[in-house]
Amino acid sequence: MNQALMTIEQAVERIEAKSRKASRGVRVALAFGMIAAGYGAIVVEALRAGGAGAFA
Repeated sequence: MNQALMTIEQAVERIEAKSRKASRGVRVALAFGMIAAGYGAIVVEALRAGGAGAFA
């Protein structure tokens, strides 16, 4: 019985560790997406302004 509980505990710890890594990956992906959207907005504004500003 003790061995079975130890095995279950180890499996739960592995699942929790994988979940933490996955959620960290999701946060990193969202951060990159937000940065890309910000740069995209800057480029669109520059193109809309006729190339004035930093992209002239």
